[in-house]
Amino acid sequence: MKIRDKQFAVIGLGQFGLSVCEELMEAGAQVLAVDIDEDKVKMALNFATQAIVANCTIEETVFELKLKEYDMVLIAIGEDINASILTTLVVKESGAKSVWVKANDKYHVKILHKVGADHVIMPERDMGIRVARKMLDRRVLEFIELGSGLALTEVVIGSQMMGKSIGDMPVYHQKGIQVLGFKRGPEVTCSPSLDTVLEIGDMLIVVGPQQTLTKQLQNL
Repeated sequence: MKIRDKQFAVIGLGQFGLSVCEELMEAGAQVLAVDIDEDKVKMALNFATQAIVANCTIEETVFELKLKEYDMVLIAIGEDINASILTTLVVKESGAKSVWVKANDKYHVKILHKVGADHVIMPERDMGIRVARKMLDRRVLEFIELGSGLALTEVVIGSQMMGKSIGDMPVYHQKGIQVLGFKRGPEVTCSPSLDTVLEIGDMLIVVGPQQTLTKQLQNL
């Protein structure tokens, strides 16, 4: 399915929710923006295919929105934790395929999982973790947790690995590690040859067990 054929619903149009709407729209997806606040819905008209004023803690309202027809629903209600939890429960019971929810703290996270959230996001914490990792090692451009103990990361080659091949990298020989891509300048190669000789500034896209990646990247 192409991006433009996908449908997303975002409930809760604070700064985070609006940012998600805008990004999805720019990618070409169909976006339904929902909030109980009429002023926020008006703002979302510029960032969504459709924007509706609705209270999604009410079963009848959610049923009318037909959220089960959407590929994914994001509940981005931030300040009102009770509304966030109740909306998550109602949306899941309406038959929504995949429900992602923004949480405020670890207790909120636990409750959201118990009422059926498929994925829980803590934007401030997640961003803090990413910033800290980049501060600790600027060679690691991105570190994305994929679940089930797996992670994906982008690594910039420094002087220590210059002149060596991808196959020479210790991280490559660890169990479960795969090099998905190689980038030099604007050119990107998928599943690169192990004989590819590395230069300073080259970028590798690597996936594998998170603990293994974290340990091995310290030795690059």
